[in-house]
Amino acid sequence: MGTFAKARIEAIMKSAGAERISANAISRMDELCAEFGEKAAKTAINLASTAGRKTVQADDIKLAVSKIGDPKYSPTKGKAFAKARVEKVIREAGASRVSADAVDYLNQKIEAQCYTLAKSAIEIARHAKRKTIKDTDIIP
Repeated sequence: MGTFAKARIEAIMKSAGAERISANAISRMDELCAEFGEKAAKTAINLASTAGRKTVQADDIKLAVSKIGDPKYSPTKGKAFAKARVEKVIREAGASRVSADAVDYLNQKIEAQCYTLAKSAIEIARHAKRKTIKDTDIIP
């Protein structure tokens, strides 16, 4: 079972310009988005504990994302994925307490990462003269 909704990942990829997307590409995108979220969450947890807090806050996530690499594109300001799924990613990374603002901010950044990866995958597929995005086109 994937971390995020496949339909939402597909919608983000289509909004980036993808015409067709293979099922394996959606699964690969799900893995990479969850990996990005986990990496940002672990860094944010370390920042919060260094500051003497148990609660991961939005500022921790912002600093963590800037350290690991802010996504190039930011398509919307909305919430891409279910809050519960994003919070689950943070909690599985080791957080005991998470602020709602931190969940919202990480949600936006995971969507931006998905969109950025989709844009580069589309370019790779077009270069190969294909309309279908394959899992091998998605390179982190």
